Amino acid sequence: MSALELRILLVVVGLIVLALMYYFGTKPKHTREAIDEDELFQIEPELQTEPEIDPSNDGRVTTEKKIITLFLHAKDGLQFDWHQIKDSAAKAGLEYGDDHLFYRYRRLGSDKKALFLVANMLKPGVFDPDLRTTGLVFIMTLPGEMNALDLWDTMFPVAKRMEELLDGSLTDENHSAFSRQRIASMREEMRTFENSLS
Repeated sequence: MSALELRILLVVVGLIVLALMYYFGTKPKHTREAIDEDELFQIEPELQTEPEIDPSNDGRVTTEKKIITLFLHAKDGLQFDWHQIKDSAAKAGLEYGDDHLFYRYRRLGSDKKALFLVANMLKPGVFDPDLRTTGLVFIMTLPGEMNALDLWDTMFPVAKRMEELLDGSLTDENHSAFSRQRIASMREEMRTFENSLS
């Protein structure tokens, strides 16, 4: 192999290496993985509630947490950007928190308690100004600051409003569309949960 051929080979290999470095170094943020259900507990810092203690049960905690999730998907091949999400969230009555998540609060005087939150469907779940995402997740933890049915009746209309504003598609935790029957069954699920606390 002549010196000229060696130089050409080194230039070609160098260009390939640079192209690969550029490709993997600028991989778009929207290719991040979706949040799985086990991670939902980790991104709900303000929704933590004090567990109930049953005095007849040697002071042990008896109430189990239940997480209700709704997903708002962008239509096929599209994404939501930061400005769309921020504007829609404000119109739907959500507030942006210091932890880069959106919250619906219940205000009692100067005190406020988080009722539910909205996170980015893609890991790590937070929102930032460079964001483009394929979806949002609405997360409500039971028991919460209100009874289960009232919480549902607060969160579901907000999710529907954001679906309308973002022109997305709202689904349940199984990623199935909401029918009247599914909405009725969710309301019944909330009543059943509330009755289990009695």
